[in-house]
Amino acid sequence: MSIFSIAGKGLKLDSADDIQPYLDELTALNNVQHINIMGNTIGIAASEALGEALKKQHSLESINLSDLFTGRLREEIPESLDAILTALLSCKKLHTVDLSDNAFGIMTIDPLEKFLSQHAPLQHLILANNGLGPAAGIRVAHALENLLDAKKAAGDESKLVTVVCGRNRLENGSMEAWAKFLAAHGTIKELRLPQNGIRPDGIKHLLLHGLSNSPAIEKLDLQDNTFTEIGASALAEVISNWPKINDLGISDCLLSAKGGRLLGDALSKLSPLESFEYLRLQYNEIELNGAEKIFNAIKINLPNLKFLELNGNRFSEDDEIVNEINNFFEERGFGELDELDDMEIESEEELTESEEELTESEEEAEVRERLNESILKDAEEEEGSNVATEKSKSVDQLADELRKL
Repeated sequence: MSIFSIAGKGLKLDSADDIQPYLDELTALNNVQHINIMGNTIGIAASEALGEALKKQHSLESINLSDLFTGRLREEIPESLDAILTALLSCKKLHTVDLSDNAFGIMTIDPLEKFLSQHAPLQHLILANNGLGPAAGIRVAHALENLLDAKKAAGDESKLVTVVCGRNRLENGSMEAWAKFLAAHGTIKELRLPQNGIRPDGIKHLLLHGLSNSPAIEKLDLQDNTFTEIGASALAEVISNWPKINDLGISDCLLSAKGGRLLGDALSKLSPLESFEYLRLQYNEIELNGAEKIFNAIKINLPNLKFLELNGNRFSEDDEIVNEINNFFEERGFGELDELDDMEIESEEELTESEEELTESEEEAEVRERLNESILKDAEEEEGSNVATEKSKSVDQLADELRKL
């Protein structure tokens, strides 16, 4: 694989002259398949020069454009991004694009939306920590839905299989659009939406109307959103639709005591899932009876499970179930339970009270609905501001894996 990289150099590239020496290096290479320019900061004129160079990269398969606008005025970013993404539309082999850790928000949605809806070869999109918010999140989902039409029109048989959109404040407001996009494609193998402020009703809609129609799903990460019994019930209903599931991440989701039992019961009713290897359930208020049901399901229907995460739930590390799980993995010859060093023990009555605080009454929901338009308007203004670029190791790891495809 021919690679061009100036990753992490901290270069401040304002003008065409600033970036030209690096473009000369790129031009001197033959059949470049991967370009990595992450961790630099690029202005409008430099972006336009980069765009002209990118148009000539006919062998390009993946590009890393993460953390590319640090210190730039938010008014600069749309024009810079448009110059780069418009050029990439010429790269007919480009299947993987990483745009993480850039402060986009609603102000930069136009060039992003145009690219995502038109670039037919796209298979893997990494868009984490971009400050999108629900309004821009809706437009990203609509663009990805329209991408299906672009693929058909271009006669491109490639499928969209990976979408990462974590830490983007998607919230409930964008879940209808995301569910519609997922149902339209039906080909997603990896979906990562952690830390998006999605509450139970949004999780329910995403699961019942989007992920229920995603039979190819292998890796699903919804960690650090809020399920409660509402989301757990929806998960229990749709998990049988994922015969190829390999990695399910729902830690830090307030699954609830009842939710843990619902998940255990649902897993017990499945046909054996040979592909299921990772089950992440930390900090979910799961109690002892829920853990027992989940373990019974593992013994019956998850014959190849390699890693089970249960730390931070509401039973003791000294409970017999912990010994049973560890002994089972040891006797089977593989499998691991995470270290249970932060367990809580609280009554289900206390848990019910905490759940009630998170559940909207009908009256509250009605008020929320009336205010929704106003909230989205406020969100658009807020999303125009820059966001901190905190990088995610898991996203970086995924980008590395996708470059090898």
